[in-house]
Amino acid sequence: MKSENKNQSRRSFLKVTSLTGGGMMIGISWFANLIPNEAMAHVADNNNWVQLNGFIKITPDNQVKIFNPNPEFGTNVMTSLPMMVNEELEADWSKVKVEMGDYDTPRFKSQFTGGSRAMAMAWMPLRTAGATARLMLMQAAANEWGVPVNELSVSKGTVMHKGSGKAATYGELATAAAKLPKPEKVALKKPGEFTLLGTPQKNKVGKEIVSGQSLFTMDYQVEGMLIAMVIHPPAFGMQLKSFDASEALKMPGIKDVFEFQVYKDGYVKAGFDTRTFNRLIAVVGNSTWEVINARKKVVAEWEPIQTTKEPVMARGGRRDEVIPAGLESTDEHFAADA
Repeated sequence: MKSENKNQSRRSFLKVTSLTGGGMMIGISWFANLIPNEAMAHVADNNNWVQLNGFIKITPDNQVKIFNPNPEFGTNVMTSLPMMVNEELEADWSKVKVEMGDYDTPRFKSQFTGGSRAMAMAWMPLRTAGATARLMLMQAAANEWGVPVNELSVSKGTVMHKGSGKAATYGELATAAAKLPKPEKVALKKPGEFTLLGTPQKNKVGKEIVSGQSLFTMDYQVEGMLIAMVIHPPAFGMQLKSFDASEALKMPGIKDVFEFQVYKDGYVKAGFDTRTFNRLIAVVGNSTWEVINARKKVVAEWEPIQTTKEPVMARGGRRDEVIPAGLESTDEHFAADA
C-alpha cells in the first residue's frame, strides 16, 4: 500500500474533483501517484464528457467514464488499463465507458506504445486512483447515513449499508464525494480479492474498431483547421538544399509553404525518437486535395548529406549516433557481406 503525496493544497484537489453541474472527477498522474495540480483542473456541465487524460468521471445520472492514458496499438490497453482502475473502483464494468485521453506527456511522461511497460508502470497508480474514488464515495454515503464507513460495502457501483438496508449509486453520491478531502492513504486489494482482473473480458472498444467508428488522426477536426503535407528527399542520404514554392503559393486554398526541422539543433533524442529526414518542406492549405496538387508544384533541390553526429539518450546513458555521409551504396553492402 502506498501513501499519497501531500504536496498540494485542498483547494487544488477540490478544483480537480468537482464539476460545475455536480458529479465527480478524479485526476490521476501516470507516475506521480495522484498529484492534482492547477493544469489538471477542468470543469464542464453535466451533459459534456471531460476530454482529459487519466480521469475518472462520475456524473449525477450514474455514468462512469475512465480515460485511458496510453494509446491503443492492438495490445488491448484500452481495456486492460481501465480494468485496473475499475478493479478498485468497483463500478459496474459492463456499463463503464472507456475513452482515450488527450496527449499530455508533460504530465504523463510516457504515452507511447512500445517496450511492453504500460501494465507494469500502471499497476499501482491506476489501482490507487480507483481505490481513492471508491473510498471517497463510501465516505460520502457514511456521512449522509450517519454510519461508520467500515460498515459499508460496494458492488457494481452501488454503496450499501447492510444494517439499515440503505443503498445509493455512485452517481447519487458523486457530488458530495467530490467535496470531501482527499484520503491520505487508501488500501488496495490483495490479488486473491480481485473480481475483474484475471477474468476474460471483451475489448471495450472492439465494436468501434471493427465498425470504423474509432477516431484516428485523419478524423480529427476543429474549427479553422488547415491541412499540411510534407515533401521529403527522394532517397536516404540526401537532404534539402533549396526549394521554390512560387507556383504552389499561387494555387487556390494554399496558405503557406515553408521548411522546418523535425529535431532542432542540439536536440537529444530519446530511445523512441525516430525520423528518416530532419529537414522537410511543409505545404499548408484548406483541403487535402488542394494541398496534394500544390505539393506537386514545389520545385526542390537535394544534395548528399555530410557525416554528422547526433546525441541520443538511451539505455546505458548518453551516446553519439553517427550518420554517415552520402547515399547508401549496393557495392558497399556487398563488400560488408564479403
